[in-house]
Amino acid sequence: MKKILLSLALLAGATAAAQAQSTAGGGTRFGLKVGVVAASLAGDDKDFQGDVQNRFGFQAGVTTTTTLGVGGLFELHPELLYSQRGYQIEDVSKTTYHNIDLPLLARINAAGLVFEAGPQVGYLFARKTKFDDSALADITARGQLNKLQFGYIVGVGYQLESGPNVGIRYNRSITKLYDGDAALPGGNKIYNSVFQFQLGFAFPGGQ
Repeated sequence: MKKILLSLALLAGATAAAQAQSTAGGGTRFGLKVGVVAASLAGDDKDFQGDVQNRFGFQAGVTTTTTLGVGGLFELHPELLYSQRGYQIEDVSKTTYHNIDLPLLARINAAGLVFEAGPQVGYLFARKTKFDDSALADITARGQLNKLQFGYIVGVGYQLESGPNVGIRYNRSITKLYDGDAALPGGNKIYNSVFQFQLGFAFPGGQ
């Protein structure tokens, strides 16, 4: 919990600093975002339960975009998102992880064409594994999963000045999915790997 509070404080501080800098010639816009995710696992040991495949899910949240300096080329873009991750094993099970994510992205906005990259901290607050075999009980406990997860995002998108925007991202964790004490049959080099397809709207902001 202390790490989560520290991450929130850093996010708020970075946003406040960017807003102070933007008074010289930029502005801040708040927005909303929804999307579809194609989630799976990455790493040498990802197939310890079987052949891992994509699990489609949902994402939604709020965003801010702060222009840095004069010209509008550079932006700071924090978000607060509810995100689903997970994976499925054909004819065996489907697993969904429910996360609260805090991306802090640096962006280049070239006349609406947006390139973005940056770190993300996420908190896993729920897990659901549903087995195709009805005789097996579903799993809801988080068990030995790492609840606090750090990762990175890279993406590209397009932002209309009138508000609508669209984007495609890749998000991978650098924190292992399971904690260091997890005893897994194939090892513990397992990470979240997510492609994100997003639609949003940025409301007009002050200059």
